[in-house]
Amino acid sequence: MHCKLICIHLTKRLKLKKNDTIEFEERADFLENDKLVELTVTNDYFKSVQSKIIERGAKLIVGPRGTGKTHQFRFAYSQCIEDKNKPLAIYVNFGKYYNLEPLLFNSSNAIQIFHSWVLAKIVHSTYSLLSDLNKSEILLTEEGIFEKQNLEKFIQQAERFTAIPNDDELILNIGIKKIIDILENLALKLKRKRIILLLDDAALTLTPDYMVEFFDIFRSLKTFKISPKASVYPGTTEYGPRFHLGQDAEEVKMWLDVEDDNFSHFMDEFLSTRLNLKSQIDPDIIEIFKFASFGIPRAFMTLLRSYLNQKSERSQVKFNNVLDSHSDLIKQEYLSLKIKLPQYKSIIETGLVLFDKIIDELTKANKKESNTKEILFGIEKEKDTFKYKRMIKLLIEAGLLYDKGSSSEGSLSYNRYSPHYLFLIKNRAFSQTRGFSAKDIHRVLKLKANKRPLRRKFSTLLDTEQLNSIKLDLPACLNCGTARLTEEQKFCHNCGRPLVGKSSFDYFITISIDQLPLTEWQKQKILNETEFKTVGDVLQSQNPAADLRKAKGIGQVKSSNIYNMIQGLIDELLG
Repeated sequence: MHCKLICIHLTKRLKLKKNDTIEFEERADFLENDKLVELTVTNDYFKSVQSKIIERGAKLIVGPRGTGKTHQFRFAYSQCIEDKNKPLAIYVNFGKYYNLEPLLFNSSNAIQIFHSWVLAKIVHSTYSLLSDLNKSEILLTEEGIFEKQNLEKFIQQAERFTAIPNDDELILNIGIKKIIDILENLALKLKRKRIILLLDDAALTLTPDYMVEFFDIFRSLKTFKISPKASVYPGTTEYGPRFHLGQDAEEVKMWLDVEDDNFSHFMDEFLSTRLNLKSQIDPDIIEIFKFASFGIPRAFMTLLRSYLNQKSERSQVKFNNVLDSHSDLIKQEYLSLKIKLPQYKSIIETGLVLFDKIIDELTKANKKESNTKEILFGIEKEKDTFKYKRMIKLLIEAGLLYDKGSSSEGSLSYNRYSPHYLFLIKNRAFSQTRGFSAKDIHRVLKLKANKRPLRRKFSTLLDTEQLNSIKLDLPACLNCGTARLTEEQKFCHNCGRPLVGKSSFDYFITISIDQLPLTEWQKQKILNETEFKTVGDVLQSQNPAADLRKAKGIGQVKSSNIYNMIQGLIDELLG
């Protein structure tokens, strides 16, 4: 995808949020603690996840974007601040991990820098905790290297993709045991019996090497008094050979199935807590949007907001426009994985073909007279299933498929999935008449789902060319041009030279200033009157807002807006 197309796609996403009120704010990252607590729906489902976060033991909170993982962590943090009987909670966000990705390609000690960055982030977050507890006078340790400003300096260096030598003072002094000592001593000083580490945005899918290292750290931080929790994506989070799910950590599913008995009630409470729209939108359309959200609260809010923002007075036109724009956005977001994971380009593209075939097959099945709806799809297991697993996992991570587990029938075994309901609704799978009737669509959606899935094989869903395209797109050796054999291969098997990969982050930061969604006047001012030529120049600046103000006419507000827009583009693509 060309850089300019990336910017256009991401700008569309950011514009959707531009006129949001607090109630319409989709991301918990942007809500103040008090407001976040006020807007929280604390039903049985929410409480069950909260109890897992607060209790002892390592947990992985698993769900795609928008399911509320950050909200859960930040709510737990707030509750632990308020209640001295609860554990000491330390909230850390690792969303900027992608800034360290270029180090994997140009620094021999990238893993060591990353290791130290993770630990530095954890210690740095304890200063925020002490501030929130009004206990800033407490000294974490006698060692000056762990003072707040030293940690901030190291973190900023690493996040500006700056190579840091192994003899750096913080790298030499920071370590797992040191962090455990600091945390346990802090709990003792604050008279808390134990600690929960809330490690948010821990699905480091852009950097598998870092992800394996992260979960080694995660596992090592678990003690009798410290319980690490991490939010991850389904499907593509790789834990490494030394981390064992179930043994090293318990999975907690953070994605409510739309067919769950509690789902509709949860969305009703969510709606009444966040928004008062009952009188503004046809109740049947609200019910359809519950299903079209596919169990993701953020998506539910987006659909409602988009519907209200439609200028047409005809409900059918507004409804169709919302489905069209949202489905396009979801597909574009899925295809943006090609930028994050270029080695899976062909697999990602073929995955979308597979998804469309599943939607078409289930649409046909729903046209038959029945007192049930068809939403379960089974794909038969085959001997050579490894190459298909990655394709399915990427669809699950993007929220296009919901994994319903495996099953068997006679000698046949198959994996079961539900595809995103919005695409079934858009494809008129639940429309019984030629015209538009929200009431009829809602009636069909409320039918019980047929428990017996519609079964197919990969070979009947995809043609030979498509099946052959399920392969890795690995860069060839830069010396002799020989294609590499595996993703893990470090040296060319033909000439023996080291195999050099390409940084996705490096690719993104080469985007020119004149391709950003700025006015022509702003672009020319920045290009002609500052040293900024690319996104990377802005990110590497020690004080980007001040440097932007060197351009005559760009003041404090405009410089902050420009920097926040650039950071927002990166967060949307790589976060």
